[in-house]
Amino acid sequence: MITRVLLDPVDFRRLYLFRHPELEASYQGRAVGSGAAPLSRRGRAQVLDWVGWLENVTIDAVYSSPQSQCTESALAICKPRELVPIEDARLRDQEMGEWQGRPWEELLQQDGDAVRSFFTDFGDTKAKGGENLGESVERVLAWWVEVAPGAVGKSYAVVMPGSMIAGFVAALLGLRLSRSLSLNLPHGGLGIVDAYDNGVRLQSWNPGAVV
Repeated sequence: MITRVLLDPVDFRRLYLFRHPELEASYQGRAVGSGAAPLSRRGRAQVLDWVGWLENVTIDAVYSSPQSQCTESALAICKPRELVPIEDARLRDQEMGEWQGRPWEELLQQDGDAVRSFFTDFGDTKAKGGENLGESVERVLAWWVEVAPGAVGKSYAVVMPGSMIAGFVAALLGLRLSRSLSLNLPHGGLGIVDAYDNGVRLQSWNPGAVV
């Protein structure tokens, strides 16, 4: 359960940002990108943890990336509240182009220089035929600009990939995209953000902040 010192929002918006749970082992070494992937057994257990964490928490809407690892997980938040997850394509993970769905080991063997550049120049280099992290985070920011005016005094749960959460929150905090690495959540992790008209505040940023 989330500690009750987190009062219901009044003049700000509260975002419960969930990184999609752990993926099945065969997908963990792949460039999944914006594609779909099944959850592991541990990942399914993480979804049950979410239900417990939010048991006494008011959620006004649940948004999700259209990827199945996100939408299926979002349903668990929706069900006890009789809500329907709102899928938005702008919340999907980075488009990986020719690399999408392929094992990283294979990509390193066939396209090693490009892959190394992709990780070295974090956020700036595109996957072949895909987009860079900055472009994908801009999609999430466009979603928030659209949603934020109607969210005052409300709490929203959002389920999306970890890189999108980290980049989105880094942008809200005015940090460079490269600094988003410090905001990385583990699979199934939860970050709680309060968004005001003139800034944001992190309420918690790791599973250890909930009991």
